[in-house]
Amino acid sequence: MRLHKPIAYLNKIIKSNLIIVDGIMGDLNFEEGGNPVQMNRVIAGKDPVLIDAYVAELMGFDISEIPYIEIASQIGVGNGQIEAANINELNKDSLGSKIKFTRKIEGLAKHVVEKDACSACYGSLIHALNRMDENGQLDRLHDSIHIGQGYEKQEINGIGIGVCTKGCKKNLMGCPPKAKDILYFLETQI
Repeated sequence: MRLHKPIAYLNKIIKSNLIIVDGIMGDLNFEEGGNPVQMNRVIAGKDPVLIDAYVAELMGFDISEIPYIEIASQIGVGNGQIEAANINELNKDSLGSKIKFTRKIEGLAKHVVEKDACSACYGSLIHALNRMDENGQLDRLHDSIHIGQGYEKQEINGIGIGVCTKGCKKNLMGCPPKAKDILYFLETQI
């Protein structure tokens, strides 16, 4: 839609002092809802490029897939280098209430064996599985994925997502890991 360049330049003209992103309840497909993903997060920062890059990775996207982020970085709106950023997580989610899954989420969740997972970790996994589905890779995933605090200190011969499943034979650490990292990890398992 050729909106990437105008979005980047608009952010150059209209400077933001504080960016707040509502990541409490998102959606896999569109803003109006339909396939809600509960993540119980609010993201705040001063660099709009860094915030957008971070949120993109939380949702399983590489920033190269979203051109306005790179354009905004090139014209000096901010810096999208997540690796060099100082990101602090406050008030980590724990065993919050879970919403009822839609059919799309149920289809993705059939690959998951969840035991007391926090919504941020579980939400990142759902976003990663959705990206795999969009890329035509999900049908090639044959192992179940373990996630949640209920797997702490357990040895499991399988795939685990998050620090709580570090006893799994194949594990991606993180608390919570970003959907982008989960996606890359799962792609190596198929």
